Amino acid sequence: MKQNLFKKSATLAGLMGMLMLTASCTSPEGLFGGHDNTATPEKAKLEKKITVSELTPTIIVDFESGRGSLADMEKGKLLGFIEAQDIEFGETVEVEFPKSQGSSGLSEQRFAEVATFLQDQGFSVEPRATKENAANSLRVYFVKYVATVDPNCQKGWYKPEGLAYENLPLPYMGCANADALAGMIANPRDLVDPANESSAIGERAAKAVEQYRAGAAGSAAASSD
Repeated sequence: MKQNLFKKSATLAGLMGMLMLTASCTSPEGLFGGHDNTATPEKAKLEKKITVSELTPTIIVDFESGRGSLADMEKGKLLGFIEAQDIEFGETVEVEFPKSQGSSGLSEQRFAEVATFLQDQGFSVEPRATKENAANSLRVYFVKYVATVDPNCQKGWYKPEGLAYENLPLPYMGCANADALAGMIANPRDLVDPANESSAIGERAAKAVEQYRAGAAGSAAASSD
């Protein structure tokens, strides 16, 4: 009986020894299974991508059959569209200009009605030629750009499920900088298509410096007298 117990103990000790030897030669992933959320150099980059999307919200302005004037209700719809899209003073709004035009000039009159109303609100108007258009209506377009941050940043603060032996930055590092940049920029279009700088900006700045220096020089001369 004692001999059998001794043999079983020796066998168990041998198995434990082999398990420990295997553990010493195997990575943590091999023992416990890999983790998809473990930090990796690809996931731990500090630079987070900002995506700029082009959107074109549209509103349809209706006219009475055979009439070219813009009804008060349609003016209210336009004002609601402007407020909903947060269109700022001076920005460009496109108005549909139908390709097919009647001999009465009704299409031109309707376009002029919508364009004049928008210009009176302080917006720049550009025509947009269309191949197909509905009867007794015109479409108004506003092209805008929206900046969004890497979707991984939307998860907020979190720690990978891995064993963290890589000593790499956590996946959310860099999200704050990217989110701040996307929120601060006045027009996200500038991230993909920067506007050309006007020479007048530099001229105004130089003129202000010249005036300041001339005033400082004059004050120094007056004090010396």
